[in-house]
Amino acid sequence: MAGALADRMLDEILNSELKEGDLFMTGDQVTERYAVSRTVAREALSQLQALGVLKGRQKKGVLVARPDPVRLSERWVPLYCRRENREDFNTLAQLRYVLELGAVDLAVARATAEQAERLGELAREFDNIAAEHGHSAEADKVDLAFHTVVLEMTGNPLLAGMHRVLSQYFCASAEFDPKPSASKAIQEHHMIAEAFRRRDVESVRTLLRIHMEDNVRG
Repeated sequence: MAGALADRMLDEILNSELKEGDLFMTGDQVTERYAVSRTVAREALSQLQALGVLKGRQKKGVLVARPDPVRLSERWVPLYCRRENREDFNTLAQLRYVLELGAVDLAVARATAEQAERLGELAREFDNIAAEHGHSAEADKVDLAFHTVVLEMTGNPLLAGMHRVLSQYFCASAEFDPKPSASKAIQEHHMIAEAFRRRDVESVRTLLRIHMEDNVRG
């Protein structure tokens, strides 16, 4: 009953003219309007608050909120994609693949000179670490930072936040392939950074595809 009520209230919010910060209603008003018990009303409101659709304010009731898709994804991705499961790892790899390739046009067009320079710095940092230690935990952190900058270049906060969500992928990659050769990744990082510096859209897209496709096929 609480789930059905939450769905009904969500539909009404979406079809209303309520804006972020507007009063939705109090718990007592929910109970009266929908003819449900206080327990059901509280549970339905809690579900919508967990989704970020509503937020409680003391003495004011429940206000309409604006959900944060990145924050929501941070909560479900670790539950959906278990690190120890190869099939789930592949799901993360495929999501990352589609996300980054789809972001290329925006990233190249909007990248600042500082971001392009930062990408080159991270490629060199990865080179220094991975050449000696391979895909260590430290190298994987630099790898994550490198790909995070790629999405930050789009200037879109939802895209930029997704690599924080997909950080599980970088942890899992070491578990499924604990001693890969780092030389290929090192070379590709340098080439991707250089292609961004030249603002060469097609080269960036081709190099990113090559860089990520092995895990997608896996």
